[in-house]
Amino acid sequence: MAFWWTGRGFLTLLTVIGVWGAFGAILTLAFGSDVLDRFPWLWGVGLLLAAPVNWWAGSRLNKRDLKPFVRNVQWRYFSKARHSFCGLPMETWSVPALAIGLFVVVAGLLETVTG
Repeated sequence: MAFWWTGRGFLTLLTVIGVWGAFGAILTLAFGSDVLDRFPWLWGVGLLLAAPVNWWAGSRLNKRDLKPFVRNVQWRYFSKARHSFCGLPMETWSVPALAIGLFVVVAGLLETVTG
């Protein structure tokens, strides 16, 4: 797998993995080493926390407003930015992180309820 970035775009990967890992470490320290084995949907919560942190960091570095909802969606999410990761502005990667986090949480909770 190949990754490329411009400017400080590599911080996208570091931010998402860092927040996600820190969340897992805090849970493990607070509730024991088996908490993520018993409740794997908590990994999705970690991604849900990483998404706004990455949005904030990307928006700050690219000198853009923090508002996610704008009229010109193409400019906000797909335009050239000084700090980008894999061809997209840093903050754009918060959307897939949010979607994957929601999926993991919902799927995990549904499995818990029905299983």
